[in-house]
Amino acid sequence: MSAATWLGCALVLALGAFVQRATGFGLAVVGAPLLLMLEPRLVPVVLVLFGFTVSLLTLRHYRHEVRLSEIGAALVGRLPGNALGAWLLLAAPMAILEKLIAGSVLFAVAVTLFQLRLPVNRGTLFGAGVFSGIFGTVAAIGGPPMVLLLHGLPPDRLRGTLSAFFVVTSLLTLFTLALVGRVSVWHLAMALSFAPAVLFGTWLANHVAHRCDRRLLQGASLSLCTLAALALLL
Repeated sequence: MSAATWLGCALVLALGAFVQRATGFGLAVVGAPLLLMLEPRLVPVVLVLFGFTVSLLTLRHYRHEVRLSEIGAALVGRLPGNALGAWLLLAAPMAILEKLIAGSVLFAVAVTLFQLRLPVNRGTLFGAGVFSGIFGTVAAIGGPPMVLLLHGLPPDRLRGTLSAFFVVTSLLTLFTLALVGRVSVWHLAMALSFAPAVLFGTWLANHVAHRCDRRLLQGASLSLCTLAALALLL
């Protein structure tokens, strides 16, 4: 990886961390399409590693709000979802994967904008888990199906329950990716090298985000995600 490419990826991850901390919007949704243009080898492993880290930090604050009984069926659904995602990574050409990642980003944008109400039961939770597994394994974007289903929960319970879900499923995804030979020492070294950028983005958001209009910031991030996803589709 050239120095210019590394710097571009570091800036993307810093931006994603900033947006995640400021708006709650996923680091992977911002990062996946941009990283795919700069260095496709980073997707999804590096994003899964940072997603696990962010979820673990969030879980520390909201662990008392966790209701595993509300996501049990979704956790079961992640198993076939991860398997399907791994199969796509191995069998589908990059052009198809780019379209799938772009579609998952646009789906995430739609979920954020419209927040439709769907019935929450074992069947819908299982289905959300399957789609979360597919998107999470291919592009580290496993959040939108679960958010679409559970966004009616009280905010703190939603944060706690989802963070617990993503801690477990990020580990499951890393195990799945390692099983099919998609995790290497190179990925771990790259993640380590980008850690300061992610920490800087989080630190900057802690000090600056409260001065920004949250809706304006979220609108800007959604626009950036949409443009990047459309660029992948063209």
